[in-house]
Amino acid sequence: MDNLAGLDVKMLAEQHLKQKKHPGPKKDFVRFEKSEIHQSIPQRFEMQAKKYPEKIAVKSRTRQVTYSQLNKDSNCIARGIISVTGRKSEPVVLILEHGTPVITGIFAVLKAGKIYIPLDPTLPPVRSRYILENSRAKLIVTNNRNLKQAEKWSENKLQILNIDQLSSSLTPGNLDLSISPDDMAWCLYTSGSTGNPKGVIQNHRNILHFTMNYTNKIHVSSDDNHSLLYSCSFSGSATDIFAALLNGASLFPYNLRTENLTDLSRWLINEKVTIYH
Repeated sequence: MDNLAGLDVKMLAEQHLKQKKHPGPKKDFVRFEKSEIHQSIPQRFEMQAKKYPEKIAVKSRTRQVTYSQLNKDSNCIARGIISVTGRKSEPVVLILEHGTPVITGIFAVLKAGKIYIPLDPTLPPVRSRYILENSRAKLIVTNNRNLKQAEKWSENKLQILNIDQLSSSLTPGNLDLSISPDDMAWCLYTSGSTGNPKGVIQNHRNILHFTMNYTNKIHVSSDDNHSLLYSCSFSGSATDIFAALLNGASLFPYNLRTENLTDLSRWLINEKVTIYH
């Protein structure tokens, strides 16, 4: 992204915001109570899917899915993951493009009671191979688009689950697994600018805790359209993903690596994004 260094993203966002009147207090805001952090992320998400089944959950340039469809798709993939790895809590690597596929994969891994490690397909192979080895993951979840990349990076040492080739026998109903709030949910790696990348783990309770704080601070509601500019390989993405999808809001991924940055302001306006992070 060196060629983008001279462009001011903040300026583009401000250009968008100047064209909107301040909406004032949100009438539909529902406070995220502290008692609600004592559960798993899938439990909280499934509540939203039940409450807003036909509402858009994720909308990218190529595809949009409702809460109901995202829940069903992630349930099927979760069952596929368990059929390969069993019920043990362990890391699962995601090699999926920015947008609906990786979001679905994240919720699938969490629903399976596993720890998700997203690898951005556009990142340098050296970094990706290091993370694959360091994480000691045994399974990669990918799709047709990224299958060759996954096979190349794994060097035939890991099992691969292609979500585009799942068995039709996998049912879309909720798994209802017993997942503790203290179970690990993610392992995200640092940039490695001061040495090798280091994996940072986080549990369900802590993720829900910072989601609660973010939600209540800026009053995230089910009427919001929340941007997702961060790669899911970095922790900043989690704020956007969970603040939106654990509150019934819509998530709008925008890939800064492949999209034209000069179109960002226009995209914000066209998609009526209300929360830009």
